[in-house]
Amino acid sequence: MFYVSNISRPTNQKLVAKQYKISVETLKKHMSPDYKTDPKYRFYNGTHMESHLYEGIQPAESYDKLENVLAGQTNAFKVNIALGYDLVSLTDGDFTQYWHPNLANTYVFKTPVAINSRSDIRKKIISEIRSMELLTHLTTQNRDQQQVVFHCIAWYLNQHAKKDPRRIQAQVKEVFKSYRSYQGISFTLSLFRSFKPIDLLQLDDLEECFHLGINVYSMDVKTGNVESIRRSEREGVAMDILSHENHALYIKNIDMLQSKY
Repeated sequence: MFYVSNISRPTNQKLVAKQYKISVETLKKHMSPDYKTDPKYRFYNGTHMESHLYEGIQPAESYDKLENVLAGQTNAFKVNIALGYDLVSLTDGDFTQYWHPNLANTYVFKTPVAINSRSDIRKKIISEIRSMELLTHLTTQNRDQQQVVFHCIAWYLNQHAKKDPRRIQAQVKEVFKSYRSYQGISFTLSLFRSFKPIDLLQLDDLEECFHLGINVYSMDVKTGNVESIRRSEREGVAMDILSHENHALYIKNIDMLQSKY
């Protein structure tokens, strides 16, 4: 323990910041008379574990907050994450019901993840969560939307490897190269960027090229009904895709999707 008589002095602020391993800017922020604890954050300290709850924050903001919480731990620990959500009525758009995070049914990881070093935070938690969000990017309106089917194939072919969303575009290009090589056409970046969206009739060629079946489903947004619009005739492994408004989403578990909706 140490004692500082005048915390307003810059030299003393540096000493305190160094002692607690924080930046001087963070120290000044918390010392400010206008500073208030984040109203979106709550902390609970239990007997066997502690809980950190954030509500009403954007996904992009949640990564920094999650990393800050985990980086603040001083010993090796195990962590899991639960998600809260708003349930919106399909028949009454004005009715919503908030469901609090619950590790019993809205967990991210099936079992708690062991964190033994600070590098584990990014490798085992942050990167893994970001990769889980990749499927939402498949329907993003951007210049790469015409390659969504190749995204799905790249995701499927690498499903047993540790997924890194930062490498998915390179994997998509490799899948596209393989497909064009199968057709006897050389790969060029301009061809990749200008390639038109895949039609259902072209899926036969994709199946032959990558030696896998491709099943396609559609969903009625109003009723939630999921229907098969293309059933592969190939035997063996098959990939499931949800087709919606000319976009494709990779389906990890078709039985789960149909049971939920």
